Amino acid sequence: MEAAASLPSEPARRRPWVEWALCALLALVATVMAAVLGSASSKVLVAGLAGLAMLAGFLWLRGSARVASLLVFGIAFTVPVNLDFNLFVRNHVGGAPSITVSLTVLGLLLFYLVWAHRYAIGAQPRFIVVHRPIAWAALVLLAVTPLSLINAGDSTLVALEWFRLLCLVLSMVAIMSLQDERLVRLWIVALSVQVLLQASLAAAQYGLKRSLGLGIFGEEGLVEQNIGYVVNRATGTIGHPNVLSYFFEIMLPVMLGLALTRQPARYRWWYALAFGAGLVGIMTTLSRGSWLTLPVSLSIVFVMVYGRRIVRVKSAVGAFLVGCALLVAAYFAYPTIEKRFTHTDYKSSGSRAPLNRAAWSIIEQYPVTGIGLNNFAESFKRYDTTGHSRIFRNYRHVVHNLYLWIWAETGTIGLLAYLAPFVITIGVAWRSAPRAPPVPRAILAGIGAGLLAHLMHGMVDPGFRVSLSMSFLIFTLMGVVGALALRYPARRR
Repeated sequence: MEAAASLPSEPARRRPWVEWALCALLALVATVMAAVLGSASSKVLVAGLAGLAMLAGFLWLRGSARVASLLVFGIAFTVPVNLDFNLFVRNHVGGAPSITVSLTVLGLLLFYLVWAHRYAIGAQPRFIVVHRPIAWAALVLLAVTPLSLINAGDSTLVALEWFRLLCLVLSMVAIMSLQDERLVRLWIVALSVQVLLQASLAAAQYGLKRSLGLGIFGEEGLVEQNIGYVVNRATGTIGHPNVLSYFFEIMLPVMLGLALTRQPARYRWWYALAFGAGLVGIMTTLSRGSWLTLPVSLSIVFVMVYGRRIVRVKSAVGAFLVGCALLVAAYFAYPTIEKRFTHTDYKSSGSRAPLNRAAWSIIEQYPVTGIGLNNFAESFKRYDTTGHSRIFRNYRHVVHNLYLWIWAETGTIGLLAYLAPFVITIGVAWRSAPRAPPVPRAILAGIGAGLLAHLMHGMVDPGFRVSLSMSFLIFTLMGVVGALALRYPARRR
């Protein structure tokens, strides 16, 4: 659907039936919100009232061109903030334990309402626009995962995870439908602000050796780690230190690309600041997996953004200075890095290989459709034929390998369906990047490298599925790639 990148020239018409449908939907939403907030906790009240405040503000500004900008920036800014409330909660570890209504979800609901309103009044001729290859991969994922119900022990957990996937796909489609490159760039700007903010919070947590009292926004207690001496791993407002590291490993390639690309100096300096702060942030997580991805992802971005410019004197000097800065940072960080990799950590490293073998024993029994989406933690000990799952004494957990986890739950067809959006998005990003102007090229190259970094990290960690925030980050970035690829297709027609 690459032709959808340019809007048709015919004048848009008002659609009264859509306006009436929107009024009815708003009435229904208001009724449900009143019922939920009436007996809610403080966290639920803050999330709900923030969502209502956003709605009131956008309704007040609905005739202004600023609505779309404020909406896009606001949604992107909420992605790493775990301000939410949960419905139909289950005692569960791994994927979705409930239907989670976060600020991001409320913002996306508002997005569709605003876009439908703009379509209804004729402000835009199309409601949504999609990049077909990426969208089809997402639809296949939604279609294939219910097949795991065949062997699922708990169908409710399957339904909860599938509903989360549906929300993620809708978020991807929303970002694809921006249709205005200015809004796509604004999405990245908002995320760069969060990179700086999360890095600052992480540095404060790491330096003060305590949390900052931001629990209502998703801050969790710091995680102690013995690396020869006890240190505290930072969490930001995203959650576990490993999840915070996912955020940085995905966003740092984008920040580096935008810091190196040709654009006004003030923008390059801003993204350079975000990149430097992000390096500090990822250090405070003490995540070895994310550290190992950086040389690969950052090298890819450097080559794709700089390309032949490296032979120019000015570009070569700039690259040399960047390299020197990274070497200085590595010098000061080396003692911590060396301790993290060399100190004995049996609880983490020594347990992963046996658990991987235990997960493989389940895959051998159910290779086609798996044991049920989101059912791994509940079924691990039941189906494990090696006995290694007994490492988890008196509690449940998932295997520290994204691929084995998905494979055991959804079988071979499910694993392929999960990987398809990643592989297709990375391919689309890197094929479209050479034909795009400097800034979109940097965004496309950076997102492709960031997604690849997360796939690499998934070899030793559960990955994005343990975090709704990171799931939204990944799927909305897929939407960014789709939006830019529509504007700058790999092959011009």
